[in-house]
Amino acid sequence: MLKTIGLRFRKVDILNFVSGIFLAVLLVLLVYMIVKQNMIIENNNFLTLLTDSKNKLIYYFIVALLEELIFRGLFLGLVLKKVNNIYVRLIVSALIFAVPHIANTDNISTIIMFIFPLLYGIVSAEMFVFSKSVWMSTGFHWLWNYSITSVFMKTGNLDLIYIGIIVEMIILIPLLYCAFKKIGLDYNTEKE
Repeated sequence: MLKTIGLRFRKVDILNFVSGIFLAVLLVLLVYMIVKQNMIIENNNFLTLLTDSKNKLIYYFIVALLEELIFRGLFLGLVLKKVNNIYVRLIVSALIFAVPHIANTDNISTIIMFIFPLLYGIVSAEMFVFSKSVWMSTGFHWLWNYSITSVFMKTGNLDLIYIGIIVEMIILIPLLYCAFKKIGLDYNTEKE
């Protein structure tokens, strides 16, 4: 059961977790650099913004792990396992993830708060399917949520920021697919 929902403890999962963290920080940094060029940000030091909320690191880790276990592990790994088409599984699990996130519309339009978690759900589902574990998507989710709230929730025009993030996700989805294929991982393999 734990293996099916992706709760594994292999040596490679440490690398997966760190890779997820690195990717999240890199993507947030890219959006930050674009936003900084086009908007006035009160505190324009990325590292200062990132470390100002360090007291919430454990909170964001717990949220990320629970959401990944529920939305990727339980829904994608267990409930949707009977769906033979992996692409349908990815989309349905992303939809299931996106729907409750629509409620997070503080200063963000509803359509953006649907599209963003939908695309984010696809990215996390790709990580789960390829790594066969929740750790890469948990690392990504953890530092993504922490970074987004630490850096961008203080700027004001969140719609513009999230549009930039959505563009990143649209680019990231096929890039991850190609990268995972390149290193020999495949959607359609169930082997260890």
